[in-house]
Amino acid sequence: MPSRRRRSVFASSPSYGRSAMWLEPGARRRRGPRGFGPPLAAILALAVVAAAVAYVILGSRKEDHRRAVAQQYAAAWAKGDRAAMWRLIDADTQQRYPLRRFSATYRAAERAATVSSVRTGKVVSASGDRLRVPVAVRTRNFGTLRGTMTLPVVGSGDSARVQWRPFLRLPGLRPGETVRRRVLSRPRRAAILAADGRRLSRIAAASAIVGRPPSAENRGSGLERRFDLRLAGRPGAELRFGHRLVRRVKRRRGRAVHATISPGLQLAAQRALGNRLGGVAVLRPRDGSVLALSGLAVSGPQPPGSTFKIITLSAALQAGIARPSSTYPVRTGATLSGVLLRNANNESCGGTLTNAFVVSCNSVFAPLGAKLWAARLVRMAEAFGFNQTPRIPSAKASRISAPGRLRDSLAVGAAAIGQDRDLATPLQMASVGATIGRRGVRARPRIVREDPVVKRRVVRANVARQVRTMMIGVVQGGTGTAAAIPGVQVAGKTGTAELRPTAGGPPDPKNTDAWFVAFAPATQPRVAVGVMLVGAGAGGAAAAPIARQVLQAALGR
Repeated sequence: MPSRRRRSVFASSPSYGRSAMWLEPGARRRRGPRGFGPPLAAILALAVVAAAVAYVILGSRKEDHRRAVAQQYAAAWAKGDRAAMWRLIDADTQQRYPLRRFSATYRAAERAATVSSVRTGKVVSASGDRLRVPVAVRTRNFGTLRGTMTLPVVGSGDSARVQWRPFLRLPGLRPGETVRRRVLSRPRRAAILAADGRRLSRIAAASAIVGRPPSAENRGSGLERRFDLRLAGRPGAELRFGHRLVRRVKRRRGRAVHATISPGLQLAAQRALGNRLGGVAVLRPRDGSVLALSGLAVSGPQPPGSTFKIITLSAALQAGIARPSSTYPVRTGATLSGVLLRNANNESCGGTLTNAFVVSCNSVFAPLGAKLWAARLVRMAEAFGFNQTPRIPSAKASRISAPGRLRDSLAVGAAAIGQDRDLATPLQMASVGATIGRRGVRARPRIVREDPVVKRRVVRANVARQVRTMMIGVVQGGTGTAAAIPGVQVAGKTGTAELRPTAGGPPDPKNTDAWFVAFAPATQPRVAVGVMLVGAGAGGAAAAPIARQVLQAALGR
């Protein structure tokens, strides 16, 4: 009996079929878990992991959107872009604070705190819907206010927005607090002094340079505006957030600004220009100090005409594509890109490079510029100061087209003789002359002693010496003889820039600007001058005599 039971249970095939195999005494322990349990557990585990990953991804995306909105808001704040900030706040807040009111609340707080700039850092997460951003608010009177602003961001995805409130205007400000400044005492405003120590404001010819200090009604102008913080000093004052005292500062007296303007030369430049439309600029070559500015000396760029040939000549000698003794055909014009570019009054000129410069020959210098090609010509012009705005009140940059816009030999050739889209100020061209006078080293123009002297070599000394020799020839026997001063060697260059086409008709002075650039004494220059007259004819006849008057005043002649 026992043996039959063992056989019926363990040795015989079961009578209930495969569907109930899990009931077999041996199979239930071995095969059941392997066939169904592990896959089921794995599926459940994968589902849990997938759900967790989805949760993390969705949460991360939500967090990314919220953080991006907070970062955009912080960046707009640093730029002072109130409209961009307002667009990033939620609709309810926009309704309570329309853009005009929103901007006004910031202006009021910043005016009270004397805010000058805002810097924001990288947004980091806080708790819940709050994101933190480090902020440094620089003020004119109270130093830098630092703190971490907590920005509440509501919504999700593309609808995420900052839930703005007025206390978010400054770090440390609390709900319900206003920003107030209390002035305890004011210092006396310091003066702008001329080179001789006198008040520059007392020289009528320098009033535009001095300008006006900023006020609640306007931004001010001239040196008064640029150096307002230095001149005004700092009042003794308190900064309060509500009833809380945040900062208290002592009064600090204003400090004088020392201009480089020479009163005597300023008056001489003004008198030499008279009531003519144009400008006169005077520089000290060794340190770039601006000694006088009259008329449109810095604010009215005009085509520089042949004075630009100083730059073209320097570039050609520096690149080794020409020498002073190089010779060129004598002709009335040159064809570039299929277009005939004529000399002034259809005159015939050529010969050596030196002679071509002395008589200002377009038919030599336009093809020479085309041979240089655009990149080298523009690079040299920029080394001389083009496409840079001087740190001078009301100054505009002198311009030459980018190489990509000088697309053919005609455009490059025209730019090389100071036409095409070239524009320059008398100050810029005086700086070009001063650079040659200082053996190829340019001192960036400066109008106050507080600005550092910044020098840079533009061309090799031997190149500058060759150009200087040719400029001496212009005054001694070329187009600039009207600038000659007895007993003083003057180096110069004339320019007659077309304002409208002049070929084919009788000469009309109104069609051209007159230019002259000079420095003296030629070998050890103490002064450089740039003169421009709008619609005044030829440079040698109209501008050179003015340059001579100013040079004589500067040299005591």
